[in-house]
Amino acid sequence: MQNPEVQSGNSVQDVNPVLLPSFEPFSAEYLNNPYPIFAKAREAAAAFYNAEIDHWIVTRYADIRRILLSPAIFSAANALAPLTEPCPMAKAALKEGGYKPVAVLVNADAPAHTRARRLANVAFTPKRVAAMEPFIREVTKRLCDERLRDGRADLVVDFAWRLPALVHFRILGAPESDVARVKEGNRNRAMVRFGRATEEEQVSAATELAALWRYVTELVEARSHTPADDFISALAQARDGDEEALTREEVAGIVMIMFFTNETTAGLIGNSFLRLLQDRPSWQAICRDPELIPNAIEEVLRIETSVIAWRRITTEAVEIGGVRLPARAKVLLLLGSANRDPSVFPEPDRFDIRRANAREHLSFGCGPHICVGAALAKLEVRVALEEVTRRLPGLQLVPNVQYEYPKNISLHRPISLPVTW
Repeated sequence: MQNPEVQSGNSVQDVNPVLLPSFEPFSAEYLNNPYPIFAKAREAAAAFYNAEIDHWIVTRYADIRRILLSPAIFSAANALAPLTEPCPMAKAALKEGGYKPVAVLVNADAPAHTRARRLANVAFTPKRVAAMEPFIREVTKRLCDERLRDGRADLVVDFAWRLPALVHFRILGAPESDVARVKEGNRNRAMVRFGRATEEEQVSAATELAALWRYVTELVEARSHTPADDFISALAQARDGDEEALTREEVAGIVMIMFFTNETTAGLIGNSFLRLLQDRPSWQAICRDPELIPNAIEEVLRIETSVIAWRRITTEAVEIGGVRLPARAKVLLLLGSANRDPSVFPEPDRFDIRRANAREHLSFGCGPHICVGAALAKLEVRVALEEVTRRLPGLQLVPNVQYEYPKNISLHRPISLPVTW
């Protein structure tokens, strides 16, 4: 239900409730296909309040881009905050498990964010990312050999789920044997951060989060004493002039974010295969000409991003599209709506792997908080598409499948993707 009155300082700006869109982010309609809802919302209002999740919803490209470029007014402090206040048992599980949260990169503001980002960039250089391609290709080929060999597979469970995890573990210097443990924990944590978690789910996620924190801090401690050729060691040793080095808790916080990006990269891989296989001419085009793949990835990011919404909180009263938001207002940025704004992308619902401005999407954000792992994610998807199209040009979706999506406000990708060849 939407609030028909929008606060504007001490006054009230009336908004016609008839024009306000129906926005139910946990309805089956929204979870399965939010884009028609986004289109109606974008047309009806630049911003509106939604009482169900207690957030102001922002719908249009120009406004969302301006917000992302204005961190002093729109703080990132709530980016990873639980959508629902954790229950007492979950809070106790975190405390007893030794979890000590630290705001870094994704949910930090300047000056802490500026310093951490600068040092992370020192460790996560374009050269280091480019040097990962041979390993990514090796892992991709191994997964194809092991998982895509019997004429039928689940591209999410058997492939997209595993590739980024194996790659990120190699980057971090963590043992491959721990992949399943970390991946399972990610699913529950996503539900708590972005969904309606039950108390049981909250306690389970809190217990796993505390266990992962202990696991990560042990890795950081070990690399701090005995550096290796990996990202954790590079972060621990990163220096930039007189800039104070990252603390071990900050390094651990960045590593926790890396583990979270396993989910978003897996989502991008799943969405890429789903979109391309649904559009047979596009699939056949990239099979014939792999040079089309990089722009095809940008178009998937535009039209079917794995992160459809992100959050900010206002530091002062501010106007968005003629609507006045109060200070400390929680804001939900509909990235998936911005990416289909017709004022930027002509025929926005048409999938076009040759679209000239596809890379103008906001799927990785923009400004100071733009995703530090964007280049790595696109590299993983490119290699995945190159190897699978080369081996299995006849790959097809299993017909008449009803795809299931995560029950949360931010992450959107098929949980399962059955294919045949």
